Amino acid sequence: MNTWGNTGSSRPATRDRALWYRMGALLTGGSLLALAAIPASADEGAQPVRETAQGSAQLAQAAEAQRFDIPAGDLQTALLAFSQAVDLQLLYPAEMTAERQTQGVQGSYTPEEALSRLLAGTGLQYRFSDANTVTLTKPGTQDGAGPLQLGPITVEGATESAYGPVDGYKASRSATATRTDTPLIDVPQAIQVVPREVIEDQKANSLADVAKNVSNVQAGGTFGNRAEVLRIRGFEQFAFTSDGMTSNPFFGDEIFLDLANVERVEVLKGPASVLYGQGGPGGLVNLVTKKPLDEPRYAADVTVGSYEFVRPTVDVSTPLNASKSLKFRVNGAYQRSDSFRDYFIDSERVFVAPIGTWDISPDTRLTLSAQYAEQENQFDRGLTAVGDRVADVPHSRYFGERFSKYEADQTRLRYLLEHEFNDSWKVRNSARFVTGNASRFSADNRGLQADNRTLDRRTFRQHDDIRELRLQNDVIGAFETGLLEHEVLIGVEAARAEREVEYAIASLAPIDIFDPVYGAQPGTFGSSTTTDNRINNVGLYLQDQVSIGDHWQVLAGGRFDYADIRSKRNGAVTSDQTEREFSPRLGLVYKPVDRVSLYASYSQSFQPEIGSTYAGSPFEPETGEQYEVGVKTEFFDRRVSTTLAAFQLTRENVLTADPDNPGFSVQTGEQRSRGVELDITGEILPGWKVIASGAYIDAEVTEDNTIEVGNRLANVPEISGSLWSTYEFQRGSLKGFGFGGGLFAVGARKGDLENTFDVDGYVRTDATVFYNYSENIQTSLNIQNLFDVEYIEASRGRREIHPGAPLTVMGTLSLTF
Repeated sequence: MNTWGNTGSSRPATRDRALWYRMGALLTGGSLLALAAIPASADEGAQPVRETAQGSAQLAQAAEAQRFDIPAGDLQTALLAFSQAVDLQLLYPAEMTAERQTQGVQGSYTPEEALSRLLAGTGLQYRFSDANTVTLTKPGTQDGAGPLQLGPITVEGATESAYGPVDGYKASRSATATRTDTPLIDVPQAIQVVPREVIEDQKANSLADVAKNVSNVQAGGTFGNRAEVLRIRGFEQFAFTSDGMTSNPFFGDEIFLDLANVERVEVLKGPASVLYGQGGPGGLVNLVTKKPLDEPRYAADVTVGSYEFVRPTVDVSTPLNASKSLKFRVNGAYQRSDSFRDYFIDSERVFVAPIGTWDISPDTRLTLSAQYAEQENQFDRGLTAVGDRVADVPHSRYFGERFSKYEADQTRLRYLLEHEFNDSWKVRNSARFVTGNASRFSADNRGLQADNRTLDRRTFRQHDDIRELRLQNDVIGAFETGLLEHEVLIGVEAARAEREVEYAIASLAPIDIFDPVYGAQPGTFGSSTTTDNRINNVGLYLQDQVSIGDHWQVLAGGRFDYADIRSKRNGAVTSDQTEREFSPRLGLVYKPVDRVSLYASYSQSFQPEIGSTYAGSPFEPETGEQYEVGVKTEFFDRRVSTTLAAFQLTRENVLTADPDNPGFSVQTGEQRSRGVELDITGEILPGWKVIASGAYIDAEVTEDNTIEVGNRLANVPEISGSLWSTYEFQRGSLKGFGFGGGLFAVGARKGDLENTFDVDGYVRTDATVFYNYSENIQTSLNIQNLFDVEYIEASRGRREIHPGAPLTVMGTLSLTF
């Protein structure tokens, strides 16, 4: 399977590949880099230890990228591992590499690019002695083997795949914003990538844990400890995307998404309807999952920590035949824990995700994958508000009962078929089927009585069944028209989603929030109510990424969606409507120099609304539009990237109460957010990594019938930011030892849209120490909320306020073979 975009261009024209092949032939005399990295002893000088002969006819094949997984550490050990992956003579005296350390190399690269990364920061250079031999040298030396001397090449992220792992903290490419493998610096919209290494270093265990690293993204609650909600640029998002396929935006996922098989989490800021159809205006979160590897890899780790937390995981990948055309990988996790909350039961989660690939031919690949997740949690609405503040009770205080529980499971099945007709055109066909069940038997908060201490409650019994089938077909092509270079995406997406809900309500005794007494039992349940929601959607989209010379790029696209929405209540149709919507996007990028891009963009979103006005007219879709400008830069030899963005985002057709007909709604509401963001990621020096963010946002109600204009949007801090950094010693007696820490700051917020109460801001401090004993054994100790600060993580209104966890300690042992 050819790798698209591995020449550094976002459009892999045939002439580009031919140019690179000719350059490789000139440099190697007809043979690409292949190495034998067992050095001679110091007294024998530099001698080859393995003879190879690789003709120029193999050049094109050898030029393809391959997978490397060589950890940081001793340079000699790394060169030996490198020699086992490629086939060429490498010459150097043993003392030249003694005591030298390497940052390693992980990812898909050509052999030459991989060697460049291994030598980066070592002070060594390399040059070709002849067609089959590479010699390591120190700067300024020539040993007579030939006149050509090359310093280590700066690998500019061109061979990183948008669909694969990230080497370190800094990602260079993504497909989330464009559905094509595109350099992040060329995307005219803010997009942040949180790689696997950050997730592991922080021991992030949820999307909220990951999101705290990204500007203007905050935890938005959990729907009663059922599933996650995020707020992006002020607006709620609970439907998340996995490998480019979005959960149904009405229903989302009714479970916590496990991160065991996640390679990286990508956050696209602002409307994304141009490629993903119906969705909220704030942005989109895409989880890129792990793929099978070319070489066998067996990994396992176990994390134990506070509140009886235990989480073992496994990650097994292996080729299934000698040619490696069949590959398989499986990730699994089990998690069980108590809580700092006064729960009566432990939470439990099981997750397994197998995936297999079949390279049917060099140009055709089939991928089959599945995911199964199952969870059981204590149902929990959190704390409540008293007056204009959060109730002054311990953050551990629970207002439910022993019987209050939530159970859910979800199964995903997917296939992806890819075919390249040539270097310029390819097609993708994929489908995903999702089915799930959820049961809730809960004690629900209903608000405080006049004494501000007695909390009314009710018992809620609910069962959900969800089903979804989604199909996608994409055609991607690269061509030229005069001075313009195009990469065109043409696609069609069709989806059908259903959710059936049956629920009943019973009475439940109130509880004193300051002196709770548990043991209340539900009263008699009323008649069950059944709702049935069904959505059929078809979307057609077209996108063109145009390069105009060396400095200008234009991104233009549009999508037309047709949605058929039907709702039933106890078998009777309550709403049956169709929606048609066009969603455009236009972006402009100017690159005055290669490592700086200035951009501006405009985009729209839409979200159908179920229901109708008092007069019976169906609601129009809720819409959003965003204007954004920004600058993206890369520093320190492209090891660090920054994004500075300014935006204005408007949400329109928001449902608001009908002043003339109580119990009904009209669409006169409007909300607006605007602000400035800064995100920084990368490696400042060898071993010193950082991911940081800072944000200012002004998010308010601009039109409404019942909400006062000027009210701030709920749970949206005006100021927020984060800083996480780690350092690992690269040599000496402390080699492999590292430490790090982070600050996560959230400003004061309003707890609800009516702005009836305030939520204080906070600064949380995390820390870690770790030791990479060898490439096979790693240990770490993480402390979250080091100074045991009491804080509120998210508020969803007066009756659902989620406190953050106190000081939490976790230890991890990881084994890799």
